[in-house]
Amino acid sequence: MSKIAILADSSCDFTPERAQKAGFSVVPLQVTFEDGSVYRDGIDLTSEEFFKKLAASKQLPKTSQPTIETWMDAMKQFADYDDIIVITVSGKMSGSLSGASMARRMLREEEEFQPNIHLIDSMTASGAVAGFALEAVRMVREGCRAQEILNRLLYLQNHLAVYFIFDSLEYLRKGGRIGKATALAGKVMGIKPLLTFFEGEPKNVDKVRGVQAGCKKLVEGFLRHAADLHHVMVISSCAPERVEMITRMLQTHISDIAITYVEIGAVIGTYVGPGGIALVYEEKEARW
Repeated sequence: MSKIAILADSSCDFTPERAQKAGFSVVPLQVTFEDGSVYRDGIDLTSEEFFKKLAASKQLPKTSQPTIETWMDAMKQFADYDDIIVITVSGKMSGSLSGASMARRMLREEEEFQPNIHLIDSMTASGAVAGFALEAVRMVREGCRAQEILNRLLYLQNHLAVYFIFDSLEYLRKGGRIGKATALAGKVMGIKPLLTFFEGEPKNVDKVRGVQAGCKKLVEGFLRHAADLHHVMVISSCAPERVEMITRMLQTHISDIAITYVEIGAVIGTYVGPGGIALVYEEKEARW
């Protein structure tokens, strides 16, 4: 049986320890605060510590992709494997994918490095990236070949959905991920924007008034569109009350639903801010 390693960048919002238990490895992105302090995502700061530091900062931290050397070091750990599958945050949102591609090219020039390195653009972010990695791990454990896994991950590019309710779009705007007009629309009369990733970019698809209505909207979408109503991922950014609220709503409809919880880390948290809540699940129909 082929030896296949799974790598994901830290946009997946799994800590290295959690990822290792799940069966994959994490390559950290970084955040740099206005005072010049640099932190490796998921390693040097807990999610709680990050949001406290974010609240005390006048300027939005700067995020940066893993260096080519960091990618190469991560890949070299699996030099005796047959295949390495690398999963990154959307290539339209970060240079992480291009950095991994450059690392692959440099390793190919080393005659001793034998594994085939496959790159997958998740076209999404946060726990949805972890969803790709978890599915790849499942298939590795079932004895699937690398090409079967890659085919499945390519299918998930336009079937694995993440839907976010944000308190504010200001963090996305300040980080240059959306325009000012879109951000301003979310400020009107307490309206909460509902976003998803569409073709690799955040897209405003709906709006609701109030958090409870937002959670209800998320759950209704899951019930209508999910390919599997017994598995879902709940993502949050420093919002335990909202996690509890949406969990109750989900369990009211599906009593035996299996829920994976993910707390947003430093890099994704820079653009989401506190108070975010999201669901991740595979949809029955192609999303684009």
